[in-house]
Amino acid sequence: MPEVLGWLIVHDEKTASQTFNLKKGLNTVGRISQKSPSDLMIQTEDRYMSRPHCTIEVKINKMGQVDYVLQDGARQPDGTRKKSQNGTYLNGQEPALHPSEQIYLKDGDTVQIGETKVVLKTYQMSESLQKAHRQVEGSDYTRTILSFN
Repeated sequence: MPEVLGWLIVHDEKTASQTFNLKKGLNTVGRISQKSPSDLMIQTEDRYMSRPHCTIEVKINKMGQVDYVLQDGARQPDGTRKKSQNGTYLNGQEPALHPSEQIYLKDGDTVQIGETKVVLKTYQMSESLQKAHRQVEGSDYTRTILSFN
C-alpha cells in the first residue's frame, strides 16, 4: 500500500490550483494559518473558509479497500468536534453537511469549503499525481453554494 493514498486538488474559479497528499488517518483541511494550522493548508483569500474547516479520514476497510470519510469541522484536542463557520458541501448540493454526519467520498467528488472547491482523486483511480491533475483539469467546475451564515 503506498504512503500517499489520494490527493485533494483545488479546482476553483477564484483560487490557484494546489495539490495535497492524503495519507492514512485523519487529514484536517483548512485555510493557511500559523496560529491554527491544519494538516492540509490551502493558500487562499477565501474568508469563508475556516482555518481548520473539515476532515477527511483515510482508512483501510475490512475488504482491504481505501475509504475516504468526509466530516465538517475539526476534532479538538479534547475529542469534541468544532463545526466550520460556513459549512462543508458535497458536489454542489445543499444543505451543508451536519458536523455529526460522515460521508463516504468517491473518486471525483468535489468538496466545497468556504467558497473554495477541492476534488478528491484516489490512488486506485489515478495511480499518479500527473494523471490525477490531467483528470481534474479536464473537468468542469461544480456549482458554488453561496448560502453562508
